[in-house]
Amino acid sequence: MQTSTHTLNRVYRKPARIQWSSADRLFQHYDVHPRYNTRYYDGLIDKMLNCGNPDQMGSIEYHCEHCGQGKHLVSMRCKSSLCLRCAKVSGDNWVAHVSKMLHEGVIYRPIVLTVPAVVRTSLYRNAQVLLSPFMQCGVRCLDDVFRRLSGRPLIGGDTVVVQTHGRNGHYNPHLHIIATSGGLDMQANEWVHLDYLPYPMLRKKWQWYVLTMLRHTLKTKEINRLVDLCYTRYPNGFVTNVPKGDVPSR
Repeated sequence: MQTSTHTLNRVYRKPARIQWSSADRLFQHYDVHPRYNTRYYDGLIDKMLNCGNPDQMGSIEYHCEHCGQGKHLVSMRCKSSLCLRCAKVSGDNWVAHVSKMLHEGVIYRPIVLTVPAVVRTSLYRNAQVLLSPFMQCGVRCLDDVFRRLSGRPLIGGDTVVVQTHGRNGHYNPHLHIIATSGGLDMQANEWVHLDYLPYPMLRKKWQWYVLTMLRHTLKTKEINRLVDLCYTRYPNGFVTNVPKGDVPSR
């Protein structure tokens, strides 16, 4: 196969319903939150809208080197973090990179920690001051669970990523964690493996750490009412997704 940087002169069909719908929401978002109306975000939107458009992004043309027939055009992608299609590829590459950094012989669990819709508005309005403590809540929560299970002062190993939007593009902050199934006892200089992670305990611990962080960080009457509401409405804690029972096979 041979390649050429020349593009074909043809009509390009955009997935208009998906891309333009996303753009309309972003422009409405600008009206409500003008601080995002900057050249940087405009550039991300333009790249997203032109993703896969050979006239705007360029393309590669393939054809058979023997007969010269069967031309095939591959359009370039935007590789923007705003584009849900390209962001997935970037995320997959990041996961592959992190997997090379994991310690050999240590078993890891994938864990997802979420918050209910009633909490998301407060996280959105105060993202600059809350997202970093939000991530720290995940680490402290897991260390607390490990200490209670083992009865020892364990410190686990965690790779934490905050994802602010769900698959449908709506604001839905949650944590993706690659956590060790156990932790290090610094006093005894010993690694302690944990075969089981109790789901009910994790849910309630996660809820307590998030709500306590919100109360201590924002310190408003509105937040106090929100915290009380969450404890009443979610007596079993916030939803967490974690493999139940034994840890994955070695």
